[in-house]
Amino acid sequence: MAEPVRVALTGDYRPLTAREGEAPEESFEAGLVAMLTEGGSFHLGDGASADWRLGVGETGATYYASEAAALTATENGTKDWSALAGQTFCIRAGSPYEAAVEARFGAAARRYPSTAQALIGLKLGECSAVVDDRVLLENIAGLPEWRRYNRLLPPLDDVRVRLQVAAREPSQQQAVDEAIRAWQMDGRLAELTQHWIDEVAFQAYVLADTLDCH
Repeated sequence: MAEPVRVALTGDYRPLTAREGEAPEESFEAGLVAMLTEGGSFHLGDGASADWRLGVGETGATYYASEAAALTATENGTKDWSALAGQTFCIRAGSPYEAAVEARFGAAARRYPSTAQALIGLKLGECSAVVDDRVLLENIAGLPEWRRYNRLLPPLDDVRVRLQVAAREPSQQQAVDEAIRAWQMDGRLAELTQHWIDEVAFQAYVLADTLDCH
């Protein structure tokens, strides 16, 4: 039997984090690796000896990219980014957008263990806006349960995140590049991304429903 592919997740940033303490084996990245290995075995961990490295700052094939965006209340919400000066924004811990938004607009971050919890922080009035990926927030804004919190501030085009897959062996890198390029063209990468966007939205819905019951 072939040895499991060793996969390292680099950096702190994980896109589309739905639950606090989400296991690496139940994540967007695990879904991507499962597609790349075509059902073969793999091990998610860390270390320089990994066959593949996924995350910010890697080289190779881009599997996820987005700009920073913000979601705020539909009525009486923050009108633009500059209005965040002196305000608090909700954000998931480890987000690469935190420092840029604090420095540029003079706002203060309130961190949450997951994206879903950061979204609920907005509904609870714990912040003026929630800052996250445009890819995610555009989807959230279109849901009926967010109709009171669906004002989107324009994305910050120069505050971006790009996640890539870097393989140790050139032959593996070529195979990864070709696979991701094919999935971008036929929609399979978009389907995987949408699945995890839906998971974040569902977890936020569950949290909101729990709050409503109390």
